[in-house]
Amino acid sequence: MSITEVIILGLVQGLAEFLPVSSSGHLVFLQVIMGLENVDENIIFDIVLHLATLIAVVFVYRMNLRELFTGKAVGEGEDKIPPLRLVGFLALSVLATGVILPFKDILESLFSTVSGVRVFFIINGILLGILPSLRKGKLGLGRLTWLGAVIIGLAQAVGALPGISRSGSTIMAGLLLGLSPKEACRYSFLLAIPTILAAAVIEIPDAIQSGMQIGFVQLLAGSVAALIAGLLAIPLLVGIVEKGKLWGFAIYCVILGIALFFFP
Repeated sequence: MSITEVIILGLVQGLAEFLPVSSSGHLVFLQVIMGLENVDENIIFDIVLHLATLIAVVFVYRMNLRELFTGKAVGEGEDKIPPLRLVGFLALSVLATGVILPFKDILESLFSTVSGVRVFFIINGILLGILPSLRKGKLGLGRLTWLGAVIIGLAQAVGALPGISRSGSTIMAGLLLGLSPKEACRYSFLLAIPTILAAAVIEIPDAIQSGMQIGFVQLLAGSVAALIAGLLAIPLLVGIVEKGKLWGFAIYCVILGIALFFFP
């Protein structure tokens, strides 16, 4: 891959990882368009891009992480959540997400073709258009329950499907549970930290087996692009969710999904 190609993929990863439009789905058809069908075999490249987006989350939510590690309650207003309880909830959500592991091979086969993502793009768009309008929550993280943490984890598992957004699924689940838009985003992005780390660890054996198929300069360029895009995408999405303006993403995903039916 050229520097230009890895930068494009890095930007798409960083933006679509956090905006509710599915980074995995976008990477599938972009790889086909750019003639990079074998890029998904370079697992190290995938891991590095995800770790770059992880750094973006850590930076944006650094104050919450500092509160977590210093034993202070996290959140805003009277409904802040105690640190140990938040850690327990995040762990429970990650475990609930683990229900997808038995279907790992099936999911990977879906990631390899455009036909596997176009329907999910349409479904993602419909959900973005309908679900946020069903309930406008005002609860803080302190009102989240153990069952709620499981539900958000299961929503994240659904977000593993190519074309379905991880961030969109978890944020919408939080909104439906009554969390305020800002707190639903906060939990979703904090949940991304252990989720991305766990995914990277799971992929390490395959990465070692596949070997290094990309140069250091390309890795660096792609990761920097993903980091910058992630730093821009996170506050952008939080603002959009607070305003309840997800319709633009909904229309985009539906149009993209329909367009892909005409893709060879």
